[in-house]
Amino acid sequence: MGVNLRTLLGVGGWVAAVVVAMVAGVAVTNSLGSAVTGADVRPLSAEEVRRQLAIPVTVSPTPGVVRSAAPGPTMAQTPGAAPREIRVIATRGGSVVASCVSGQVSLLSWTPAQGYQVDDVHAGPDDRAKLKFEAEEAETEIEIHCEGDRPVFREKSD
Repeated sequence: MGVNLRTLLGVGGWVAAVVVAMVAGVAVTNSLGSAVTGADVRPLSAEEVRRQLAIPVTVSPTPGVVRSAAPGPTMAQTPGAAPREIRVIATRGGSVVASCVSGQVSLLSWTPAQGYQVDDVHAGPDDRAKLKFEAEEAETEIEIHCEGDRPVFREKSD
């Protein structure tokens, strides 16, 4: 009941084929990754992430158009306008990004939470901006105005 040489060669051949296929797969994956992202792209270390997160973000308007990340309107900025504060407002129904410039509020983008959709959007720029997130049996209405150049919101949920 010994192992015959032919069986050993057959198993050895299969093992060698599997090893060659794995090495080839890893090599192809690595070369495709470099081709897509570039050779100089690498993950950040934990210390690099901490440093990047510590950088304060300031926003100064530049001439041009700021486009909404979600389907919605665009807001033209006027050259030389005052710096603005951008605020992200998170609610049960979704999140809104709002900005105040010279006392006028504008909704820059909005994203409904899962199961919600957006309705009744008044994006500004105006004294007040508002939108409604609606779900099957729930509703969240957000109204935003400026206090100075800071967006302030009021949320009403049903």
